[in-house]
Amino acid sequence: MSCKIFLAGLVLLALLVSCAGVPTQEMSDARQSVQAAHEAGADQYSSKHLKNAEDYLAQAERELGLRYFNRARHDAILARSEALKAQDVATAIKEAQTALDAASDRTQGALRTARDLLRRAIDAAARGKHKQAIRLAHEARLRLQQ
Repeated sequence: MSCKIFLAGLVLLALLVSCAGVPTQEMSDARQSVQAAHEAGADQYSSKHLKNAEDYLAQAERELGLRYFNRARHDAILARSEALKAQDVATAIKEAQTALDAASDRTQGALRTARDLLRRAIDAAARGKHKQAIRLAHEARLRLQQ
């Protein structure tokens, strides 16, 4: 009986040690996501989410150095999530801007509406409202495609 308890304890210990390992993949994913957000223009269109991502990544780096692996993993995951939001906002706004630029021969009413929607998308992004920013940017692009 005590042998079974000992073996169960060893299995539990092995699981705990494996969970506390270095979060190599999470850190890599976070770094790549932040870089991709920069490349997408998030510093211009979604600076709030990008700054959050950079702050989480910096915190994860500090925690990694202190060997607080679970905390580092958690903050790396948050950094990636914020970076993806920033990238999505930047991509949506850039696509809407491209559609707006290509719509020079469209009616002035649709153009005015699309410009207003794009302005509102940029304002929403500045306030950190990523879902609203993406929705408004997509709506602006769709208005120009009609």
